[in-house]
Amino acid sequence: MLLGQGRYWQASVRKGSEAVVLGLLRDGLPEDLQELRDLQIEVPFPRWNGVLKHARSDRKLLGGMLLDYVRNKAAGDQLAGALADDRLYGELRRVVVDTSAALVEEGLLALSPPDVPDS
Repeated sequence: MLLGQGRYWQASVRKGSEAVVLGLLRDGLPEDLQELRDLQIEVPFPRWNGVLKHARSDRKLLGGMLLDYVRNKAAGDQLAGALADDRLYGELRRVVVDTSAALVEEGLLALSPPDVPDS
């Protein structure tokens, strides 16, 4: 099921899966970024809130979090290249937000208030 898509990125969930798959669209990439075309990142649902949080804060924090979910060193290098490109990074942030809304709408992700210590 497609959850979010932009010009370069798409996010989906496979039937029966417990993870969001973020991937670059092969056909949409400019020629200078074609070496990144096989990048896919599988983020488990319980870790998605962290991805959303870091997508709105810092490029390095988001990259560090996503790096935990790439399959191999080559994919890690591709991720670094994708996050270094401002076009890809900006769109990734938008796709993450759109995907979060779709996950909530589909009942795959629940919002909960943060734990607040008793005063």
